[in-house]
Amino acid sequence: MKKLQLFLLILTLASLSHPSAAQVQNTMGTDFWVAFMDNIDTTQHGQTLSMFATSFNTCVATVTNPNTGWSQSFTVNPSTTNRIYIPLSQAYTTTSGQVTNTGLHVTSTDTISLYTITQGYPNLDYANILPTAMLRSDYMVQTYPADRYSSEFSIVAAEDSVTVTIVLNGNTIDGHYSGQAYNVLIPHAGQVYQVESTRPGDLSGTRIMAADNKKIAVFNGDVCVYIPNYTTGPSCDHVVEQAMPTVFWGRDFIVAASQGIRRDYVRVTSLNNNCDVTLNGTVVAHLNSANSYEYQMSSTTSVDHIETSGPAVVYIYFPSLNGTGDGDPSMTTITPIEQKLHGIQFPTISTTNVTAHWINLVCETSTVPFIRLDGNNVSSQFHPIANAPGYSYMRGSLSVGTHNVQDIGGTGFIAYMYGFGQRVSYGYTLGYAGRNLVNPEARLLVKGQDAASYPEGFNTCVGKSIRFEAMSDGDIVNTLWSFGDGEFATDNPKYHAYSDVGDYEACVEIIHRCSSHDTVLFYDTLCTVIHVYPNYWTERFDTCVQPNLPVNYHGDLLYSDVLGDTVNYSSAYGCDSVEIYHLKVWYNDTLRFDTIVCDTLLPFLWHGERFTHDSVVTHRHTNCHGADSIVVLTFNTVHCPRPVVPPVPREDTTLLWIPNVFTPGRSDNNVFKIFSNDIVEATVKIFDRWGGLITKFDGLTQSWDGTTDSGHPCPQGAYVYKIDYRTRFASTEQHTATGTVTLLR
Repeated sequence: MKKLQLFLLILTLASLSHPSAAQVQNTMGTDFWVAFMDNIDTTQHGQTLSMFATSFNTCVATVTNPNTGWSQSFTVNPSTTNRIYIPLSQAYTTTSGQVTNTGLHVTSTDTISLYTITQGYPNLDYANILPTAMLRSDYMVQTYPADRYSSEFSIVAAEDSVTVTIVLNGNTIDGHYSGQAYNVLIPHAGQVYQVESTRPGDLSGTRIMAADNKKIAVFNGDVCVYIPNYTTGPSCDHVVEQAMPTVFWGRDFIVAASQGIRRDYVRVTSLNNNCDVTLNGTVVAHLNSANSYEYQMSSTTSVDHIETSGPAVVYIYFPSLNGTGDGDPSMTTITPIEQKLHGIQFPTISTTNVTAHWINLVCETSTVPFIRLDGNNVSSQFHPIANAPGYSYMRGSLSVGTHNVQDIGGTGFIAYMYGFGQRVSYGYTLGYAGRNLVNPEARLLVKGQDAASYPEGFNTCVGKSIRFEAMSDGDIVNTLWSFGDGEFATDNPKYHAYSDVGDYEACVEIIHRCSSHDTVLFYDTLCTVIHVYPNYWTERFDTCVQPNLPVNYHGDLLYSDVLGDTVNYSSAYGCDSVEIYHLKVWYNDTLRFDTIVCDTLLPFLWHGERFTHDSVVTHRHTNCHGADSIVVLTFNTVHCPRPVVPPVPREDTTLLWIPNVFTPGRSDNNVFKIFSNDIVEATVKIFDRWGGLITKFDGLTQSWDGTTDSGHPCPQGAYVYKIDYRTRFASTEQHTATGTVTLLR
């Protein structure tokens, strides 16, 4: 409860600016599935089946019947109309309640928009085809109530072994009844299952669901229908549109009447129960699931605003004219405002008896300056919509050929094409976006990857920024991030860095909706685990003897002592780490000593050697690091006929004797100390060869035993001493003596 209260508080304080739209698909693609339904003209006058495609780039499209082996390719050129005729034997479905090999698979080498034409004499209708990426597993049919001929729908499997459940709303000519739910197995992709109603009959509201979320394409319409219904007369027409998957159904629609002298009919079908239909601000119907509401537009110039409280689909139907004028029945999907496009290319096709082609465009008034039709600014052709403040529309005439609509900086548009001739008409939506409007699917992206694909979570490092983003098929209104470390945020996307090592549960709570006009909001909470690893800092100490140089350190060859050489590298988790490398090289030393003694002192014992005469002695010492040192002693004797008496020093002369070698651990000469009778104060400091202070002591009373102040033995080698002293001749003056002493082990 506290978390929800915090969320609501943040939402109250957060800016409710224009919602950020998610990346969505649209009705252009490179892969499609197509079916052609039963048409009365087959038995009376014959008919043709064809497709046409448009693309922004020249490409090749291939039409295949995967269950018969038939295939044909054609070139799609941006500057021309591109039409291919299909043999009736490969694609025309006449039966009801049977699986047939009449589905087509269309692929292309570049993105195209694909449309179908069913043409008889004089029957005609077009349909916009959805790419496979836009297909789903859940549909609800809308047809016009049939009287003399059947309403119908067809199902094309886009995958193998598809089981569909059909919940009928209407009776069928193959013996199924309204309210019945039954399953149909479609074994192979491209096979078709068609259903036709009894006569009279209406299959609107029939629900079609494929098991295991397998993809199917659904087409709905009528074999030949009178609008409004007549029991006799020549003016019926075949109508067809590809059904919109229920997840794309909207709640906000603007319908502009078709150009001409007719009055069009509009049908609204509800997906769920308790759906209110509002027409131009007035509630006109309360629908339950699968129910439809129909009304006739008030005039040939009217523009209606339809709002529904739940997901719905809307079609506009052109009326029958009894063969006395231009036009005849056709059905066209009215794209929900929530599914606006930003660009589409399309052709107008020259067909028998069609003499006029029209386009209806609807967009927000603020977008009007950004709309381009065939590259031209058409702002002057738009008119405000009184029933939908903030929106404008245009009706424009088009010639035969290739056209395009672009929104170069606004919020998008909806558009549909239609055309009329003597006893014929056609109509189709130019396409729509693929936003999930029924239950928007939300995704949590971490480092650009979908968290659902990484159940073990994500790795990161202390202090390293990581990108979090919430995505939705709908419009995200607000987000609340909880990163598991006590930090919260509402930005989207959001960069966040963790300051401590550990595992954290990062969650985002999303409020999203289908459009800025919706009152129904959807909530989602998505979480993932973030594993935070440390950035390492370490020092490494190493020793080397001179013969083993150079040392290879991360590719660098080191030939001498190195203090503080730093290497940056990344650990297995990508964490930045630093290593400081200290190298100390032990060199081979040669030490020479000269000693002179009186012959009267022979034999002479020096460091274990017994001397009786002049001699040169060489000793090799190897320390614990493996460095060899050579000590050379030159022993000399002098004849001393009488004892040597040291001279009496003058008052300005100080006698100070400082040893140059000592051997800790031996019985003699095992400490370093100074000798003098004239010094009244002395401070001795010992340094290693790099200038590091080893120890400090009182030269009058103390000595150095070759260890550090902490008691660790110092290695063999030469050490620097510094002696600050005062003498009895000038006790106020300080003197300094420096030199080296060799420690042997």
